[in-house]
Amino acid sequence: MNCPRTSNQDRAKWRAECRRKLADHIRSRLDIAVLPAAVRLITRAEDPYRWNILTASSAVLFKKQLSKHATGAYIDLCSGVGEHFEAVLAEGAVNYEQTRLPITICAKEPKISIESFRAGEWRERAEMESTQREALEVELVKAKAENIELLQDIKALREAEAIQTHGRENIRLMLSKLSDMLQDRAHKSYEDSQQLIRFAGCLDMGSKTEMFCTTQLPQFSERAHRILKWKPHPLSLKMLFLPVPDPHSIHARGFENYLFDRYLYTVMKVFLLLGLTIIPILLPLNLMDGKGDSSGIRGLDRLSFSNVSASHAERYWAHLMLALFVVILVCYTLHNELRDYNRLRRSLQDDCEGSSLLVISRSRRQLSARAVWRHFHNISGGVYSVTINRNYSRLRTKLRQRDAVMEILEVAETKLIVKLNTRRRPIPRLENEHGQFMPLWMKYVRQKDRQSMRLSPFTWLPPLPFFGRKVDTIYHCRSEIARYNREIAWSQQHPDEFPLLNSAFIRFNEGLSISLAETAIRARIRPSWTLKQGTDAGDMIWSNVSMSWWQQLTRTAIVYCLVATLTLGFALPVAIIGSISQVGYLANVVPWLSWIGLLPSWQLAIIQGVLPPAMISLITAMAPIILRLLANVQGLYSHRAVENNVQLYYFTFLFVQIFLTVSLSAGVTTTIEELADSVEAIPTVLAENLPKASNYFFSYIMIHALTTFALTLVQANGLIEMYILSPALDKTPRQKWIRGQNSGLQKWGTFVPVLTNVACIGLIYSVIAPLILVFCTIYFGGLWMIYRSYPPKLSDQGLGVGGIFFPTAVRQLLTGIYFMELCLAGLFFLVRDAKEHAACRAQGIIMIIAVCFTALFHYGIGHENWLSSRLSSEPQLAEASRGRRMRSSAADIWAFQDDPSQNKIVTSARPILWIPEDERGIAKDEIYHMTRTHCSIWISSEGAHLDERGCVTLDGKPPVVRGDHASMTV
Repeated sequence: MNCPRTSNQDRAKWRAECRRKLADHIRSRLDIAVLPAAVRLITRAEDPYRWNILTASSAVLFKKQLSKHATGAYIDLCSGVGEHFEAVLAEGAVNYEQTRLPITICAKEPKISIESFRAGEWRERAEMESTQREALEVELVKAKAENIELLQDIKALREAEAIQTHGRENIRLMLSKLSDMLQDRAHKSYEDSQQLIRFAGCLDMGSKTEMFCTTQLPQFSERAHRILKWKPHPLSLKMLFLPVPDPHSIHARGFENYLFDRYLYTVMKVFLLLGLTIIPILLPLNLMDGKGDSSGIRGLDRLSFSNVSASHAERYWAHLMLALFVVILVCYTLHNELRDYNRLRRSLQDDCEGSSLLVISRSRRQLSARAVWRHFHNISGGVYSVTINRNYSRLRTKLRQRDAVMEILEVAETKLIVKLNTRRRPIPRLENEHGQFMPLWMKYVRQKDRQSMRLSPFTWLPPLPFFGRKVDTIYHCRSEIARYNREIAWSQQHPDEFPLLNSAFIRFNEGLSISLAETAIRARIRPSWTLKQGTDAGDMIWSNVSMSWWQQLTRTAIVYCLVATLTLGFALPVAIIGSISQVGYLANVVPWLSWIGLLPSWQLAIIQGVLPPAMISLITAMAPIILRLLANVQGLYSHRAVENNVQLYYFTFLFVQIFLTVSLSAGVTTTIEELADSVEAIPTVLAENLPKASNYFFSYIMIHALTTFALTLVQANGLIEMYILSPALDKTPRQKWIRGQNSGLQKWGTFVPVLTNVACIGLIYSVIAPLILVFCTIYFGGLWMIYRSYPPKLSDQGLGVGGIFFPTAVRQLLTGIYFMELCLAGLFFLVRDAKEHAACRAQGIIMIIAVCFTALFHYGIGHENWLSSRLSSEPQLAEASRGRRMRSSAADIWAFQDDPSQNKIVTSARPILWIPEDERGIAKDEIYHMTRTHCSIWISSEGAHLDERGCVTLDGKPPVVRGDHASMTV
């Protein structure tokens, strides 16, 4: 049963309240007890009371029964009793006392009357509620019908609203994607334009700086154009089709520059041939009847592998054939280059280096010359000499200490000469008691004004300020150098006093040439012996030669782990720094970064635009330093091997960070949302979006080319070193000369991998995105031409003929071939035709087979002679080997032990102090007094002088030893 309405409940409450007040009023006024239920507004004749209306407005309340009134009338009756109306005795009633008594008695004993009144009241209420219930039932039926209609209307509205919401969501997503795409493209276009503007400005500044250096700084211009004994051939069109001419034998010291020029020429020629072959074929096939804008492929992507429509799957056979052409051409070119490299290196290098072999024994038993001769006497025309290496670590330490003291003495002497030449008035001095003049410096300064130093109180402690005895720097260093010269000379005259190492240098009568020599050598050596490729003694790292095999293996394993950690873990700091470029967006998302949004716009632009590239450049610049440090602690036996390992490590680092990271992020990031919507579309989506990463490398290659051109023309490093750092830091002629020699020196271990990485990227995308061949041809062609005019200084004159970066860089190009084959194989397997069936399985299988053949080719060129190959029938080498054989055939085996010339430490001459010459003759006076007191010290002032401003100026090279004496100016 439904509950009564609130208005009915209020009406019943006010009616009861009204009856009670009216009954109380009758009792208080007339002293007549009347039950509340018996109170009437329209009184009957037998009622002892009636109502006297005091106000006319209240008369309307007494025109109907009390139970018929509304709630408002009950309220008016309750509030108006006694004021607007009152109860009085009825006029026709009997005596009041007689009337009051039965009424009062009836009120005192109201049991029967109350029940009757209650019954009447309940009867009225029941009738009223019955009437109300009937009315409510009618209303309920109507409400149910209306409710059904409303529910139907609500359902229809909800369905329409759901359709509209879904449509709005789709529109919002489309607009969001379009906005993001436009924003990304606008941001990328803005960045590319800004970079192009900057690099074009750098290029313009470089050309202007080059003109300024040519006209105003002729010495710097001549130094920049100086080539280490190698002159490139003039440019001509026939060079594009003919091989590079061989260098002359007099150009041996410029062999690295020749190989670098040849490397750029070879790579440029490969990309030129590929561009002339691939582009005319693949660009029309990729562009005509392609997928177009309907598949989200637009712009330069229409020229790539992903634009071939599903209805033209047969076109992928052209991609396969051209990919095989790329593999064959590159492998043929690499094989020819490696063969020519071995031939040229053996024709230019020293015979001693070409026929030498280093043997390291891991046994505790001392290596002997007789045992070495017994194993190698019939290899390569016989053994010419055997040198058992000795541990010269003590002598090497003394040499380093003497060089350090000599540098201190040169600085002190130069400062004294500069200081005395800036003094205008000399101080009068008396002649000494022997009748000769005192040293010339005493005319200008006092003894206390000369440079001094403090000696360490203990030999194992370095000099400390305020501790130790204070001595004159020049006199003390002279005495120390004289003492070191005597000790070093005695050690060089008695090399037998040094302990033997368990290693030996072997020199053969003929060059180690054919692979049969390698096989024979490896078959004859003991298991405890390790063979190393022949090298010059000056290139050896003698502290690592005596290292045990397990120590070197442990160091190598640790270095490999650290290099892998650096290479793979570099992505984390790059990602963190990259997020700084979006700090304005992060400030709206991350609450604790909200303060960034309050910064001025120019500060926010610096944080987002300038700070991330600067930090990434700083971290990237640290990578070569760390890799070189790791290669140095690896325990390799030569400096060339260390630099070669740096080249391997840095190329791996660049390839992973630049190619793999960019390609995967660019290809997968653009497809994540599509892959989440439909798992079945994964192959198609990847095949369409993976080649899109080539667009990044288009701009990367061109920007890198412009940067290289600008920096090469500007030569900022050389200008800073020669005209800013050198005047500020270099105090002696030797320091200035060393800085001039090292100015522009490029470590090929970190210089060549940058170019090799670009070449590998071009090979990988040569078939996937053929347009990259145009950019690579421009890149390497431009570098080839500009480096012919401004060749980098790659040679280390103390190491002889090297150029081992060339075969390493050539072999690293196979990395691009491997990844091209694997990427194409994957893309072929992902191709789907119009019926969503795999359409290029055969092409993918053929590419996998091509990978196997490439691996066999790689194994073939990598398993070639670990000794430099050379035909032993060359006339000049045969003549030399014949003379050696005649000399060594009659020699006793023990004569092979003594060949100290293998180690330059034993034969090195004492260095010459180099001070600048001056107008007052201070330098000549210092030379005179030094040679009188210490005849073992050689000193000279040739090739350097003080100018009118008191600055050191060079006129030539440092003085060198001529025979048994130094060239000295006295």
